[in-house]
Amino acid sequence: MTSPIPDLTPDEWDKLIRRGQHLVGSESATQFDLGDMGLEMVPLPPKGKRLPQKAYKRLADFAEEVGLEFERFEEYRIVAGAWPKKNRNKSVCWTVHSILSRHHDRFMMIRNPPMHRKTGEKRWTCDAARRAVGWKAHIPENIEERVRQVQDILDDEEVAVEVIERTMMTRPRVVERVAEKPRVRETFTRAQTKVIREAHEETKERPEVRKLDEEQEVFTVLGLCSAFASGIGRTLPGLHLAELSEDSKEAIRDGLQRVTAAVDWTEHVLQTGQTDMDRELRRILAGG
Repeated sequence: MTSPIPDLTPDEWDKLIRRGQHLVGSESATQFDLGDMGLEMVPLPPKGKRLPQKAYKRLADFAEEVGLEFERFEEYRIVAGAWPKKNRNKSVCWTVHSILSRHHDRFMMIRNPPMHRKTGEKRWTCDAARRAVGWKAHIPENIEERVRQVQDILDDEEVAVEVIERTMMTRPRVVERVAEKPRVRETFTRAQTKVIREAHEETKERPEVRKLDEEQEVFTVLGLCSAFASGIGRTLPGLHLAELSEDSKEAIRDGLQRVTAAVDWTEHVLQTGQTDMDRELRRILAGG
């Protein structure tokens, strides 16, 4: 099966480049000529001023007569106004002039092109101009630009989830390298903790789980009551409390006060559901 893309020799490629550059140069000259014609008809207004409606009508009528979209013709006029003839660079295409047209240092910039990554020569390209004014390049050249391009693709949350899941499933080494980053580990830990907590809260609301929790709470309180009652029942008959000194009896009464306070507080919780306690209750229960 033959390739639909013909092979080109270096000479053929160079010839095509030269032809293309000539056509782009001719197109740029035409775009500037049309822009200059627009300026002849309607000069740019002073900064902060607006053109009257009849000026826009004149431009729109001309664009229609010559077969141009008004918006495109107006763009030619604006760019031509931003670039006086003496400041234009014939070796640089009109699109680069357009991209740089709003930059305050455009006249200096156009004379100092950046280094081209592939050829090593200094020349303006459309993407180089976009980078110069802080716009996103169409063809990313470095990691940061590639990351920004991927971020744009992953802007849809569902797509992002699907891509990340597939990446993690098929590229263990990528997962390992990502997991080495503390910030990523912390983010995943927080997310995992949140999911577990939400699942736990959701589970607690299920009727069967709520019944088990209720039974567990009842058993806990009844166990405490039973331990105290049975302990007193076993121990008290063998004691000689009436023969104790007044100081010893007072110490026992303090303990009974704590038990009574605990019972009263438990009854209060049963009635109101409020488990907070004031300072005095906290002191009594703590034996202070």
